[in-house]
Amino acid sequence: MARAIVGPLSRFFGKDEEDVVRLRAGVEAWRVDLVSSVAEQGGGQSAWDEASEVAFESDLGESGWIGLRLFAFYAERSDLEWPDTVPALLELDAGWRQAADDKFSKSLYGQLLAGEMWLPGEFPVTIRAPRPDGGAAEIGSLKVLADQLLWLNQRTFQADQDEVADWLAMPAEAGGMFLQAARRGYAALSSAVAVAQEAAVPLVMR
Repeated sequence: MARAIVGPLSRFFGKDEEDVVRLRAGVEAWRVDLVSSVAEQGGGQSAWDEASEVAFESDLGESGWIGLRLFAFYAERSDLEWPDTVPALLELDAGWRQAADDKFSKSLYGQLLAGEMWLPGEFPVTIRAPRPDGGAAEIGSLKVLADQLLWLNQRTFQADQDEVADWLAMPAEAGGMFLQAARRGYAALSSAVAVAQEAAVPLVMR
């Protein structure tokens, strides 16, 4: 099951409250190093309060995250036919594999397709970098992710806020219906992005 988790990274990686407090200084040092890398690629500053108590989770279901990203990928490929159901792995889709090798550099939805963690601030491309815990991740911009989700809705679903909110109740089981999963994933991720932007804290997929 995929979840979009909003809040300070020390809370994401910490096991308990004592661990969270201990991790704050390390996360801040990591942020400073990352900002230097972002600046080299033409991005702006990225800052947030690691002492923030914001904690929000949004459930994309078993297949909502895969369904949403595959939907965004197919939305730009009129030469491909949409699948009826969600594949177990994105890598099973040959077109996806080819685009992923190029880091989705030609896509309008690159932050959505490639990203795993999004930070406050605005930078145009995702960056492959170690997370605070040492694991590698594709890191993007909350602002650009929000823009790309908006564009995706405008070009495809054309749904209003009430309709999108209703999609949170849609099923997204493993191997389920493709469009239902994509809609559930869109609604769940959009709700998490809205909270993260309002609070100016990171969003991480788990």
